Amino acid sequence: MQFNSIYEYLDMVFEANTNPTKAEIIEAKKQYYKLWHKAYNRKRRKTRKEFRLGFDINTLGRIKREKGTRTVSKYLYDAVFNALDGGSKSDFDNEQLVTIHQKLMQLIALVEQVLDSGESLELENLLERIEQLELQFSKLTA
Repeated sequence: MQFNSIYEYLDMVFEANTNPTKAEIIEAKKQYYKLWHKAYNRKRRKTRKEFRLGFDINTLGRIKREKGTRTVSKYLYDAVFNALDGGSKSDFDNEQLVTIHQKLMQLIALVEQVLDSGESLELENLLERIEQLELQFSKLTA
């Protein structure tokens, strides 16, 4: 874009007209922002490629059912990155992980109660493994 600011643009537009009306100023500002957005989008497209996707009614319905609480854009980004990463990312949403994490913490409390009532090496090993699993879940939901 050839102008460094809106003021340079307005000075150029109103060079001959020293006393523009308020409506003329508003219209000139609109034209400047159109030029600015056009230049911005051109610059951005040099480093970032954009795609348009079209879906039929059945596919849209499937997307709406599977997206959960995520936005459609977030769901599509997740689907693309999941495909690029070879499916290594789970399909669970954060709410499901939080629910599993809570159930796991309840299970740990139950095993601790059993341990308090009587010592057992097998129960201690079980508790350690469950606690390790709980730590992994807490990292996922953080």
